[in-house]
Formats: sequence, structure tokens, C-alpha cells
Amino acid sequence: MTTEQQSKMSKLPGNPIATPESIITGDQYRLTVLTAGLIRLEYSPDGEFEDRASTFAVNRRLSKPESRFKKTQSGGVELVTDRLRLSYDGKAFSPSGLHVVLIKKSMSPL
Repeated sequence: MTTEQQSKMSKLPGNPIATPESIITGDQYRLTVLTAGLIRLEYSPDGEFEDRASTFAVNRRLSKPESRFKKTQSGGVELVTDRLRLSYDGKAFSPSGLHVVLIKKSMSPL
């Protein structure tokens, strides 16, 4: 069964497949830049990931936000958007292997 068929069966409206340019993958991880402040983080020991819509993210087909990333020599990722900096070691999620720093944007006065 294809992902599109699975999505139709779930009966949730939207498009759960993210823009390919917004996806960063490794052997066991997938990071999806949904917005400058929202990154979908997935880890799977077998490298298989879920693409069906969820009540949290029914539509993942969004315009790709400005972001830069580089894969590290150790197999991890460093990702920067206008709202955050993310460092990930590419292994099972842990407090020492995943670090996110929010970038405070100055607010305009009311």
C-alpha cells in the first residue's frame, strides 16, 4: 500500500508528505523543517518512517523555510533557521545527542 493510499484510509484531510527539499535524512533519522521554528524529528533503528497524517501534522506540504544544514563527519547534523539552531549526533535521541537553541527575534512594539 502506498503512502497516499494509507493517507486516504486515515480520512484526515491534508497532505502528510513534506516538500522533499525540507527533509534531511540519515540511515536511522529523518528531520523535516516544517517552519523556521518547527522541526519534525524522527529516529528509527530500522530506517523506516511513518508518513501518514497525524492529528498534529495533517498537512506537512509547506513552503520550505529558509534553513541551512550540514552533515557532520561523525554522522550527525547541524541545522540553522531564523528561529533555532539544532545539533544532532545522528543516534537514538538523548539529552547529550540532541541540542536546540532558540533564537529570540526582536518584537516590534504594539
